Amino acid sequence: MVGALWTGISGLAGQQTALDNESHNIANVNTIGYKASRISFADQMYQDKIGKGTQILDTEKLYIQGNLKVTGVNYDMALAGDGFFSVSSNKGGGTSEVYYTRAGNFRMGDSGTLQDASGNDVQGWAMSSTPTVESSNPNVDIFTNDYTKMLSSKIIQYTSAVETITAKATDYTLTAKDDDEKVFSGSGLKTRYGKIADVEELVKAYTEKLQNLKDYPNSSSASASTQRNHIDLPNQTDTANAVSQDGDEVYVYINGNKVSQSYISGTADAAAVPAVTATQDGYLKTMKAFADKISEIPGLKAYVAEAASPYTSSTANADVYAGTLRIESIIPGGNFTITGTGMVHAGLDKPGTHAIDTIANQGSGLGALETVRDALNEAITGKQTDVYTPLDLFGLANVDAGDTFTYSTIIYDKGLEKNVIVPNDGSTPPSAVPISFTGNTIADFITAINTDANLNQYIVASNINGNLVIKTKDSNFDVEYAGDMKNTSNPNDVKRNADYSGREGAGAEFMEIKTRIDQAASKGSLQLRLDTLRISDSAFGDFSVDSSGLITMNQDGASFAVGQVAVAKFITNRGLEPMGDNLLKKTLASGDPIFNLNNDKTADIKANTLELSTADLSESLVNLMVFQRAFEANAKSITTADTILNTLIQLKR
Repeated sequence: MVGALWTGISGLAGQQTALDNESHNIANVNTIGYKASRISFADQMYQDKIGKGTQILDTEKLYIQGNLKVTGVNYDMALAGDGFFSVSSNKGGGTSEVYYTRAGNFRMGDSGTLQDASGNDVQGWAMSSTPTVESSNPNVDIFTNDYTKMLSSKIIQYTSAVETITAKATDYTLTAKDDDEKVFSGSGLKTRYGKIADVEELVKAYTEKLQNLKDYPNSSSASASTQRNHIDLPNQTDTANAVSQDGDEVYVYINGNKVSQSYISGTADAAAVPAVTATQDGYLKTMKAFADKISEIPGLKAYVAEAASPYTSSTANADVYAGTLRIESIIPGGNFTITGTGMVHAGLDKPGTHAIDTIANQGSGLGALETVRDALNEAITGKQTDVYTPLDLFGLANVDAGDTFTYSTIIYDKGLEKNVIVPNDGSTPPSAVPISFTGNTIADFITAINTDANLNQYIVASNINGNLVIKTKDSNFDVEYAGDMKNTSNPNDVKRNADYSGREGAGAEFMEIKTRIDQAASKGSLQLRLDTLRISDSAFGDFSVDSSGLITMNQDGASFAVGQVAVAKFITNRGLEPMGDNLLKKTLASGDPIFNLNNDKTADIKANTLELSTADLSESLVNLMVFQRAFEANAKSITTADTILNTLIQLKR
């Protein structure tokens, strides 16, 4: 009888535990990501083939897929398949501890990190803290409200990393202005609309190269190069063929389209050295205007040039008379076709010749992208161009032939990342040591500047249509400088001509920001604020996540990959220890979490969706009745055994 009592008691205890467990399931029927648990009963040891009741072997969670509910809430995520979100908790104030959960009702915390409902940081592969920035303005390294022109933005998936490359510009349609015809005719002159068109063509090329890199991220890297042609036309002294009268024209066929310039009547200039006749002046004007016409084609520039390779641009009369033009694409990898050129004189066609000097190379991968990016940057910003006309240099009443001039500049050094004085005395801080030279002609200024070992690292001087033009070099085209020129014989500052000076390009600012998520790196919290990530001065964007857990923040047409939620897998899910607050803890039974690159072979992440509880209310209510009846039956076995025991005691008495 005593054995029956203990057997009944074990039954009561077992059914009570089962009731507790089922009550817990019912209580969590609306808990996000909750996994229902069940009791595993087992009979107890036997004596004389009679068992001694029941025992609880295990209370196990059933890791089956819960139903998915689309909520439309941006930060909500659900796992479809095997895996767990990992979160880090440091509420104890000490070392943080990582837990695991199926509850994906996340949010942006006060610190900007992705957090669960309890404030634990969701773990994943975070964006590197320092983006790579290519900026034409050294004082600005994040996108601000001034960068209103979206150029292109792509997310590129490598084998073990994700990069976002985004380029923006300030409004180049507002800053672009015409190159002055008096100074730049025949030397790559561009109108305001031509500069804008060039930028748009380069934006197309940049977007194409960026898309190619996205499609083939692991392709080899090779720089792109631009095409350069030259055309030779009847020279000015060839009176039987060269343009020299009204009705004459010069032409070229580019990509099947005819570009032509009618003869422009000239004016004799006996005071010039050497003297220029009206016919010569007409030829000069016509050839320069012809080059300007070609430069109107988006993506092309044309220059009157020296007659021998490498066909260096030159507006010197003798070179223009030779009848040679250099035509080049400003788009790396962009090609064009010339099918014919010549002059029409007295109604008769006088063909010229043409040849390709440099073949366009499309390049590949990152190298091609960077080449086009630099060309786009140059078209948007342009080289700073200081122009000094002869009147600016020699036209003052107290300037005499052979006066002494000095020149120095303050310019931004990209390598040192600061403004430097050039030339300087090498002291700390450095003091300017201007170059000094005798200035009789424009050539004197050009020689003095271009032969100085310090100045020629940053700037180059040239004679364009009789004007001294000082520009930044190709290697630092986007920097700014402040030239200081003085006439020391008759102390005067010689100022650049404000009407003609400016930027060779559109005069706006360019910026490209490249961010990287290294999936081979250790995991951490996922920062969502774009200002904290040093991407934009505007903190927030539209949050989205894809099936691999890649998080993007969308702002002003650009998508920035800022992190990737990590999905953990375990050898045995049932080995995880429930901790409350929807959290699970790894144990020796579960083993360590397993993470795969790009969350391959784990659950898919469903955006704007939550996984519902797997607790089944109908089933639990049925189970409650079953456990209740079992409890009552076990109680009955105890009372029955007690009654029989009392009867036996009474018999003894």
